[in-house]
Amino acid sequence: MKKRVTMLMVTGLLAVGLLGGCGNSEENVSNGETTAGQEAAQTAGEASEVETNEVASVETGEEIILKFPCIWVGTDSKAEVFGQMINDFNEENAGAIKIVVEEQTDYDAYRDKLRTQLSTGSAPDIFTVDSYADLELFAQSGKLMDITEFLGSSDISDRFIAGLIENAKVEGANYGMPYENAYIPMMYNMGLLEQAGVTEVPTSYDEFFEVCQKLKDAGIFPTTQMTNDNAWTSMLWYSYAVASCGGPDVYENGLDDPAFVEAAEIMKKMFEYTSPDAIGADATVVNGHFFNERAAIYTNGTWILGRIKSEGVEGLYDNINIGPSLATANEEGGGYLNVVQAYICAADQEDPAKAAAVTKFMEFVTAEEKIVDLSNSSGSTFAIATDVANITNPLQAEIITAATDAKYTIGSLQAETTVAITNAFPAALESLIIGDVDAQGFVDMLKAAK
Repeated sequence: MKKRVTMLMVTGLLAVGLLGGCGNSEENVSNGETTAGQEAAQTAGEASEVETNEVASVETGEEIILKFPCIWVGTDSKAEVFGQMINDFNEENAGAIKIVVEEQTDYDAYRDKLRTQLSTGSAPDIFTVDSYADLELFAQSGKLMDITEFLGSSDISDRFIAGLIENAKVEGANYGMPYENAYIPMMYNMGLLEQAGVTEVPTSYDEFFEVCQKLKDAGIFPTTQMTNDNAWTSMLWYSYAVASCGGPDVYENGLDDPAFVEAAEIMKKMFEYTSPDAIGADATVVNGHFFNERAAIYTNGTWILGRIKSEGVEGLYDNINIGPSLATANEEGGGYLNVVQAYICAADQEDPAKAAAVTKFMEFVTAEEKIVDLSNSSGSTFAIATDVANITNPLQAEIITAATDAKYTIGSLQAETTVAITNAFPAALESLIIGDVDAQGFVDMLKAAK
């Protein structure tokens, strides 16, 4: 089981990050939004070949080509700025290094392709994984580049939030650079809560379900739930319930910890306070209910804030209040989900010049000024420490500050367990809700997937 640290950020610093495959976010197919081609990403590898080879291959003396299958393309909120970052890198290293983007518009398909590729003995030049479990699995293949020395140098390590590089190690070595560091709060539409006579955010599950009943009586869907695709938002709700029932170290005990059964009972009740189309719903349905003020309480990462502003009804963004995990009879609340959602990795390189080209790219994309631009344009948060005063999205800055000051931070079920468990979650949840299994049976279904 991966070791974990609580947030060690210095107040006033933030982590800004990317997602999914190139990471995982609300904006890829994994979370319900189909992506398409976009010029900035499509043309990222087309810089002209000029001047001399700054990092030419030792073996060939020719320009080094690094292929990068990436999902930060199309309608993804990071596509334009990240695509420009790659263009800038190619121009700066013209004739020596060129990053060639291979667009990945379906994250689930990309993930499957990556596993197949690694199992047959190869890996892309540069790629990303969205969980420590995948990073650990791929590192054990022996096909990943060891970047421990690169990340250990002070001029690189000082860029990162304390503890994240150490926490990304597999058996003492770094095979992936933490990049996206997602903060995932509970979001409350206070306008809708006030319509139901509620003026304060709940702090315990007892209070929470009292609020849910008032919302339901007022004809408002209290929460947003789903069981289709990867059941993303419901997985986050369950992760919060696990944290509330078991505390910040709950994943150290594995699925045998009683907190996982207690959390399943909370989820069963949660579905009494959601939309009638929740079973079989995907992220499009869930987002539609919250964006259009049919549902009052929602959870997702900071990357969704841009879409709330652009797609939500007028005034929604300004009505949102945030909150941490809720207290139970046995555990305090006050925690936030904080997940490294994208590690940038590379194939093991026999050519030292190609390895140097990889780390040069990693260094380029972790520059603070580039991360600030990427964060402000997308709403995502990263593993690179940046002055929160430079964040232009007020709610994003508030979330970062709240997570920094939280009693603890904890990973999600997806981040802290195996891919097999994550994949089993939607079917197990649906079986729980329709009554095919009880809370223990739900957990047993997850265990069987290990």
